[in-house]
Amino acid sequence: MKNLFHDILDMDGVHGLVLLSENGTVLFESPDSVQFRPQRSMLSWKSIIDLLGDFQEMNLIFELGRCYLRQTENGYLAISMGPMVSMAMIKLSCDIILPQLKKTKTGGFRSFFRR
Repeated sequence: MKNLFHDILDMDGVHGLVLLSENGTVLFESPDSVQFRPQRSMLSWKSIIDLLGDFQEMNLIFELGRCYLRQTENGYLAISMGPMVSMAMIKLSCDIILPQLKKTKTGGFRSFFRR
């Protein structure tokens, strides 16, 4: 799975990446993404997604960085990055990766992770 996200994770200024199912379960997270994982005392990913409402993509801007959220066919992709990362490159990389995350009719999303 890490090979699939290699181009995004190697971009200068990208802090980490989390792939979530529709119900907020973490399907993949880069080793560096621990810093932007909700803590137990905070909201769960599902709660955060529900609070944000219906969206295709969202760019959350903070004082020290950004979080790009993108809806996939099977859930959500969250990318934590610094303020100077090229959004055009992030979006292009997501456009290339997302078709590879689609469900297969035979095994569903689980079969993708068993390989």
